[in-house]
Amino acid sequence: MPFHKRISKKTLKLAIIILLAAAVLLGVVFTWFGTFELAQFNTRSLTDWRLGGSIDYIRSADDAKQYDADGFEWFSDERGEGIMQADTDTRYYLGKHPDSGLGGYGVIGFSSAEKSYSVLGIRVGDDELDAKTALLDARYKMADGGFNSCRAEKGRVNIELTFEHGKVTNVAAFLSTTNIF
Repeated sequence: MPFHKRISKKTLKLAIIILLAAAVLLGVVFTWFGTFELAQFNTRSLTDWRLGGSIDYIRSADDAKQYDADGFEWFSDERGEGIMQADTDTRYYLGKHPDSGLGGYGVIGFSSAEKSYSVLGIRVGDDELDAKTALLDARYKMADGGFNSCRAEKGRVNIELTFEHGKVTNVAAFLSTTNIF
């Protein structure tokens, strides 16, 4: 008495078509919400915390104001608020992002003038042309800029670079909101 039945060719073809359709639909949804871009950014960047991620023990602005990790303190500027390294100008902007689920309070931006951090492999001190080429190679679209800066975007990730004498002087990245409708 066999425990398996022979699967007909018609059923097998239908199952394959359904799996392919589900994979395509999942890819469209991930692209729509910028999941691929955010994963690519976080994989190719060197920061203390992931963009779109959370920081342990910080669930609100009040928690962030009392955050007492080595060398970090609360700040507020024209772009937002968050925690920064006391001895450098490396800033992690914190807040609630529309795409981050219920009650999600986390890292929505990053900015640094330190060589130890990178955004898509771009570091402070890199050549301006090489940095812009790296953004274009990663399929980011140049959205704005001038002689001393550029802003590129892809999905929900916006990257801003500033330059001086042909060298990168600041790297920054921010989440943009998803416009579904």
